[in-house]
Amino acid sequence: MKKLQWWFRVIGVWYLLLGLMNIYMMFLGSPDYLAQNIPFPTDQWAIRAFVDGWSPFLFEMFGIATFALWASREPGKHTSAALLLVWLELLHGVLDDIFLIARGYDAGGYIAFIVIHLIIIASGLWAVRQAQADMAPGTAVTPTLAVGD
Repeated sequence: MKKLQWWFRVIGVWYLLLGLMNIYMMFLGSPDYLAQNIPFPTDQWAIRAFVDGWSPFLFEMFGIATFALWASREPGKHTSAALLLVWLELLHGVLDDIFLIARGYDAGGYIAFIVIHLIIIASGLWAVRQAQADMAPGTAVTPTLAVGD
């Protein structure tokens, strides 16, 4: 169960950091940074449309972060949610990054994120399997008394 607990914690912190970086990129940083990373001509309206379109993903990052940190308190109750997060990593992570590369966005950065998504997927599946094995009937640890108790 500890493996899943730590997986939730790492995922929570990772998504919290991603959310904070995206807040900076979208609202506090220079609009020129966004313009330089969009693979087509942009003006202030294109930047605004990008920020508006990206904002649900930003809020989702904070949702994943806070849920994962909360779920780490009782990971055995949230194995299905861990699998949902793994599924999101595949669809909203890997497949979306491939889509953005195909649309002309910087492949280097997105390939790095694909690798991170794949690590999260593999480690999440591993942690869930370990947690499910810990919860399997007949694997419960029975308390014993030490001599002198």
